[in-house]
Amino acid sequence: MVVVAVEGEIDVDTADVVLDALRLGFGAEGPALVADLTAVSFFGSTGISTLITAHELADEHGKDLHVVAPHRAVRRPLQVTGVADVLLLHDSVPEALTALKPVPSE
Repeated sequence: MVVVAVEGEIDVDTADVVLDALRLGFGAEGPALVADLTAVSFFGSTGISTLITAHELADEHGKDLHVVAPHRAVRRPLQVTGVADVLLLHDSVPEALTALKPVPSE
């Protein structure tokens, strides 16, 4: 499992760098990738497009994309556009990692 931590702004100047990092993460072993957006300070339409593309990449690789977005700057645009309904959103990296652990069968 890979955690890709993103800091600063996700905009036209940085979106390709973010996607490249996520692409590398999808190439690693494991069933999922966690995109940690806790330290993202700006997130607009380019950020939304970047996550939609990352979600499509996850499908192509047969993996799940978990997004950590505890702050309003990221979470609100995702909710308003309906993208939050498609993504697996979490409030923290530990919460995302817990969601990835298999549930023991009874």
